[in-house]
Amino acid sequence: MTWRAFKSETTLWCVAFILLGSAYFMQFQVVRDETILRSFKTTLVNIVPIVLIGVSIRLLVRRYLLRLPLIGQIGAHVLLAIVFTHLWYLLVLVTAGFRFNWLTSGITLSPFYASATLWQLLQGIVIYAAMQGLIYGWSLHERLRDAELKLQDAHQRAPHGSRQETAAVFVKADGEFKQIDLKDLIHIEANGDQVLLHTKLGQFACHKALSDYAEKLEESGYIRVHRSHLVRAAAILTAEPTGDGRLSIHLESGTSIIASRSGTRAFKAYTR
Repeated sequence: MTWRAFKSETTLWCVAFILLGSAYFMQFQVVRDETILRSFKTTLVNIVPIVLIGVSIRLLVRRYLLRLPLIGQIGAHVLLAIVFTHLWYLLVLVTAGFRFNWLTSGITLSPFYASATLWQLLQGIVIYAAMQGLIYGWSLHERLRDAELKLQDAHQRAPHGSRQETAAVFVKADGEFKQIDLKDLIHIEANGDQVLLHTKLGQFACHKALSDYAEKLEESGYIRVHRSHLVRAAAILTAEPTGDGRLSIHLESGTSIIASRSGTRAFKAYTR
């Protein structure tokens, strides 16, 4: 994890703890009608143990649990949820027992009533679930960011050799040759005895073989994902497996293309 990512995640957790503390403070103010100082102290009694245990559980989950298979993660979370709720309850009792003169008078532990204990444990389960939502949500965010960076890196690589890449293609439209910048060209589709060039500016037909464009554009970031489709890698938003060894490729234009098996291999080779 980079320093920037660590700082962003730490900020997210701090904001979450502050919001949780604010919710507790408002609850004590409204429900119990306590003084501000008393509500603040009671809030700290509940929040400080959550922060201490939560940081430890976050490290444990990110370092070990996320690597386990799904069934292993579920079992581990059930166990951790039980440990968290009971340990939080115990630390709340200990923290609430502190007095300003605790060094001389000691710590007084006063268990909650049965209903209050059940309510405290229920809160612990909900808070644990919320923390896991943050952990797994941030983990998903990191994976998506890494995949995006990897795809961007693949787009920016110099593919093969040192030949100058094609910057534009020409098509004949309305009796004249029109220049199409490659950054505007999304994908090329074979259609009978002609090809259709799908661009950000519209669609253009040209009497030419798709293989001619494939050979010309292979070093300009284009992938032959199907015998009838040549796509610009930078125009690919996502690619997801279809379950039969192929990929469903979604382009920025909204078009989806089912890659052939050879096209799937070509895509994977390009993104390595």
